[in-house]
Amino acid sequence: MSNLTVSIPKRDMPFFRKLSKSMGWKYSDAEKYDATDCDAYREAMGDVAAGRVYHAESVEVMFAQILG
Repeated sequence: MSNLTVSIPKRDMPFFRKLSKSMGWKYSDAEKYDATDCDAYREAMGDVAAGRVYHAESVEVMFAQILG
């Protein structure tokens, strides 16, 4: 599924909600957006839990870690 950001006038939101429901789309209002409800966030937290997160003192050290 792809994500898209769209600005819609408040007066058109009832129509957009109805259209979204009929098309099977998911939407979230900007005020209600929750970053924890994101696949990338869950993947990152999984990496942290599995210990796949590394620290480098500088960019040079980071590239040395990455490139070997």
